[in-house]
Amino acid sequence: MATSSITHNFVVSNPNSVKRFVAAIDEADRDCTPKQTLPGRQLTNPQEILALMSKRKNKLLNIKILQ
Repeated sequence: MATSSITHNFVVSNPNSVKRFVAAIDEADRDCTPKQTLPGRQLTNPQEILALMSKRKNKLLNIKILQ
């Protein structure tokens, strides 16, 4: 968990500092951007992966030829 590494590196002992620390973490949590859903799917079939990579390679070769 991310907070365990943060709190491991320093000690917050003053009650006022604890309140400010918690407020800062809450504020950071509210400010985070929502996770975007991107179109697509995960390829697991080796044949599909090979076909996709072949298309990419051909496209890159065509671009190099045009330059």
